Amino acid sequence: MAHAALPMAHAAPARAGTAYYTTAQAGRGALTYQQFCAVCHGADLGGAFDVPPLVGRFAANWAGAPLGQLFDYMAKAMPLFAPGTLTPAQNADLLAFMLRENGAPAGGRDLTPEGVKTMVFPKMTAATVK
Repeated sequence: MAHAALPMAHAAPARAGTAYYTTAQAGRGALTYQQFCAVCHGADLGGAFDVPPLVGRFAANWAGAPLGQLFDYMAKAMPLFAPGTLTPAQNADLLAFMLRENGAPAGGRDLTPEGVKTMVFPKMTAATVK
């Protein structure tokens, strides 16, 4: 789902060198993704005919949008077969995984449900987007 369909909130722009998550957190998110998300979005995050991909154009659609907006959408609407059942920590891990798969840099601190409120989805170059 493109972010334009959701009401926009304001967040600080990403700074050069912003680290979004830890590699361990993205790893946890990969496991959670395979358990709850891959059935619809595909093992490679490529989507399907009626399910959007979570890489490529996804990154372009969300670039510059508040991460909190995406996090809130995930928390309320996903997974499709049981919306709102994942914990805030699981959603943060999933978001970390999605960021990693879209080329966002890892750092020394986990992405938190509180932290997403002040961050934006990074603008990725064609070279970093899978």
